[in-house]
Amino acid sequence: MSMARTTPARLPWGGRLTLTPGAVLYRGAGGDADRHAHHAVQVIVSLDEPFILELEDVDVRTSAAIVPSGLPHRLRCNSRDLLLILVEPFGPRGRGLGLVGERSRGKEFEDALTHIVTEHSDDPDAVTTIDRLVRAVSPSVPQRPIHLSEPVRSALRYLERNSGSRPTLGRAAAEASLSPSRLTHLFTREVGIPFRRYGLWVRLRTVAERVAAGDNLTQAAVVAGFSDSSHLSRMFKGNFGLSPSALLGMTFDREEWPESTT
Repeated sequence: MSMARTTPARLPWGGRLTLTPGAVLYRGAGGDADRHAHHAVQVIVSLDEPFILELEDVDVRTSAAIVPSGLPHRLRCNSRDLLLILVEPFGPRGRGLGLVGERSRGKEFEDALTHIVTEHSDDPDAVTTIDRLVRAVSPSVPQRPIHLSEPVRSALRYLERNSGSRPTLGRAAAEASLSPSRLTHLFTREVGIPFRRYGLWVRLRTVAERVAAGDNLTQAAVVAGFSDSSHLSRMFKGNFGLSPSALLGMTFDREEWPESTT
């Protein structure tokens, strides 16, 4: 009597999520993601078994890959130990990673990326992990200043105070006693991503915090300044390629954010 062959059950997303300014780090069980494209540059590293990245022209079976911003793709993944990083493409981290992803999908760095994640698998500092991976493939990315200037600190405080409303560059610049163009230059250089993009990251962080505290997605969306859960869903999927409902199965960490924002 022959036995019917069964397909292994796909594992849901259900690990630990860490948000930092301009980057998200997920570590845990992987899962499938239907065909999509997203704003963020994506780094994927599996430590137990390869995944399949389905692109328009080829399917790639690999243990590590870099997906540039805006590239349509589909993920097939059964990994129980997956590291996934989503990086803002408008900052220096994202620009360096994006160039590598556009050139080769990061295939030549498969061994290096896997080695870094394996060596630092117990590192609790998500920011350090992200920067190690970025520098492994793009060593020319400039270091950000250790200390922030007072105008940038002022702008960060303004964004935190107004994360649930509609913060404006003009108002932040007025509070910092700078022109909007000068504040934009300083902010991007010192924080690593532009002012407006940072404001969106603060709102998305607020959603994750509220969900972790027990709010449903509609409540979290309103607190974070989105018009409703549909608005949040569009922004979340557009940036990260996943539905915000994925947050419901994750453990959330608020990691390192720039100093003196409170």
